[in-house]
Amino acid sequence: MAKHTEDKSEKKRRIDWRLSLRTKWTLIVAGTMVIFFGIFTGVLYHSVSQILLAREQGSVQNTLTAVSQRLSPFKKDLTINDVNPVLNPNFVVSNDDQRGRPDQGSFSQDSLVAMMMQEQVTVTVFNRQHQVVFNSRNPAIDYRNMTNGVHVIKQDGGNRMFGVLQIQSAMTGQNIGSVIVKNSLTGYNASMYRLLMQIISIGSLVFVLILAVSVYLMTKLLRPVKEMTETMAVVHDDPNTDIRLRPLRGHDELSQLVDEFNGMLDRLQRYIQQQQQFVQDVSHELRTPVAVLEGHLQLLNRWGKDDPQVLDESLDASLQELGRMKHLIQEMLDLTRADSAATTHPTAVTVITPLLQEVYNNSKMLHPDFQIESDFDLPQSAAVQIYRNHLEQVLIILIDNAVKYSRQRKEIHLSAATDERNVSIIVQDFGRGIAAKDVSQIFNRFYRADEARSDEDVSGNGLGLSIAHRLITEYGGQISVESAEGHGSVFRIDLPLFKGPLPPDEAAEATDHHHDDDPGLPPGIIKMS
Repeated sequence: MAKHTEDKSEKKRRIDWRLSLRTKWTLIVAGTMVIFFGIFTGVLYHSVSQILLAREQGSVQNTLTAVSQRLSPFKKDLTINDVNPVLNPNFVVSNDDQRGRPDQGSFSQDSLVAMMMQEQVTVTVFNRQHQVVFNSRNPAIDYRNMTNGVHVIKQDGGNRMFGVLQIQSAMTGQNIGSVIVKNSLTGYNASMYRLLMQIISIGSLVFVLILAVSVYLMTKLLRPVKEMTETMAVVHDDPNTDIRLRPLRGHDELSQLVDEFNGMLDRLQRYIQQQQQFVQDVSHELRTPVAVLEGHLQLLNRWGKDDPQVLDESLDASLQELGRMKHLIQEMLDLTRADSAATTHPTAVTVITPLLQEVYNNSKMLHPDFQIESDFDLPQSAAVQIYRNHLEQVLIILIDNAVKYSRQRKEIHLSAATDERNVSIIVQDFGRGIAAKDVSQIFNRFYRADEARSDEDVSGNGLGLSIAHRLITEYGGQISVESAEGHGSVFRIDLPLFKGPLPPDEAAEATDHHHDDDPGLPPGIIKMS
């Protein structure tokens, strides 16, 4: 016992630690959006970095080209006296060395000098022996044996850009030195750092907003699910409760789910009530024949075994009650099958005219003392989506009822017509009719009008019309009645017209009217009494 209690406590503890669906969905949604934001900002950061690096690379390349062009007129290996007068505006030379040197005005407007004056740029020129002959900023750059071009390398814990170019003499075409431009990328690194800080700040704010919106949305979206769980718990404790979910305003999947859930509860309670009513009705209906059987068996047990007259009467009465019970059980089985008729034959299609003609012929043969009229205003191909035997059973139930409740005027009219959407079948009798107080209840199980119960000539258990109603509604149709007491009743069946191509068998039947004239009932059809 202690172990069982411990197991339950452990299970409850595991359930308590389990993440709720709202938490899971919030984490998934927030995590996904954060990942997308991270990818977007990563791409943005990389793109900005490439743009800024490309700009710095272009500046370094332009500086290399400008220096090379300034020094290319020299024929031999570069020297300090060759390079400084050309590149250094502060270098002092004699009047004899002024040749080829730009004047001070030119230096002030020189773009190369402007590029070399940038704080993050260092230009160093080497001769062929890799000795420094010019340096724009101390300290001088160490010679780097790199191929011509612009390179980004790691130095001093950060990115540095180096541009290398061999200087060729324009006159001899020989190598007279080399130039290296170093860009410390101070502006680039500062810009990327500011961008990174902005991304982190905005990302933190976006994460908080995403988390808040995710929690709000998940709470709102899962509220119907939570209410549904609570409602199911209430229904579990009290299946007949009238509690329902509040309908949602939006016309979305959750709104449809709530409507379907409420509809399911309505159907569930209706089935429970029908089951309870069914059990009560069956118990009530079986009580009489069982009591009669018990009384006759007790009578026989006491003294009927020695009295032939009592024995015969008791046996006849017992057999009659057994017949009633057998018939009642068969009707209950038919009613049970009717509850799932459409799911048993979901694709069945029936051509109406041949079936009506067959029911009409059989009814005239079975009831020769009745005048049965027919009027079928239907196309030969008119069909409905219902299993043939089920529709035939419904018609037989209605005709049998018309026969049972007709006394003076023994006349029955069977007619049918169609419009663009429905096929309508009408069974009319001119019998005693139905009282107004009974019209709304005649399709209930085991219901029989007071006049029918008191009439010994009218047998039955009150299940026929209930079976007919259930069969028609299962296939999406309607059955209704109009009646005037003392003048007869009109039962009407409306079934949706089948508009698709007829199956081969039904298509052949629509054009062939040579039917079997067997007066017996079709197999599987129960004649209601």
